[in-house]
Amino acid sequence: MAYKLGVLGKDIGYSLSPKIHQEFAKQHNYPIEYLIYDIDKDPVNFVHEFFDNEGFGLNITKPFKHIVAKEFNPDVESINCIYGKGTKACSTDGAGLLNDLESKKIDYQNMNILVYGLGGAATSILETINSNKKIFISNRTEKKSSELIGKKNNLDKYDGEQLDLIISCASSLDLNTLKNFEHFSLNEGGFIYDINYTNDTNLKLKDLSLSKKANFYNGVGMLVEQAAECFRLWFDKKPSVEEVKNLLDERV
Repeated sequence: MAYKLGVLGKDIGYSLSPKIHQEFAKQHNYPIEYLIYDIDKDPVNFVHEFFDNEGFGLNITKPFKHIVAKEFNPDVESINCIYGKGTKACSTDGAGLLNDLESKKIDYQNMNILVYGLGGAATSILETINSNKKIFISNRTEKKSSELIGKKNNLDKYDGEQLDLIISCASSLDLNTLKNFEHFSLNEGGFIYDINYTNDTNLKLKDLSLSKKANFYNGVGMLVEQAAECFRLWFDKKPSVEEVKNLLDERV
């Protein structure tokens, strides 16, 4: 009998998660059924029903990470993985990003970092990442940045400082947002990392990296790495990731 897995979100028909987990399952000869569950509302009810009906593990994505966290792990603001047959929940987004940065030999712990956009994935990233230098945050709305800085003493408001790494968590970039990015002071040879994949933000930020003489990465690596952490939580086995990253890079 196949293990019942899936990803829950809204307007997520493009998701690469089924392909990723099928590749992981092949490595360990696990029979899985991993489906996309695209719903408009009531994610908490859906999750309860999923596990009541022999669900084994579930990923949560936009726009439900916050609301599902309130029900299944109120100690954190955002989750993307439910495991233990519905009894435990956490976010693997932060670990996924850091694992990918390390695999790309990006020494983030000795960099000035700016995280732009403060949605669910950014929350997990900011909980996980650390630097011997400075971590700055910026957002479309000042209020959200100020509130977060008030809660966490390791974060600073960006005010023109030189940066080594920009992590963009914004799902869209309007003209005003792009103007903000153009004014960020990124060192030549620095890095722009867009956590999105197959998104128009990739093209815009890649163009920006060329003008700033910086290195650009999209979020495929993070996607695979966070999925590997979920797989480990579900099955207590960590799959190999580099072959899957290469496979997906050819597809996007």
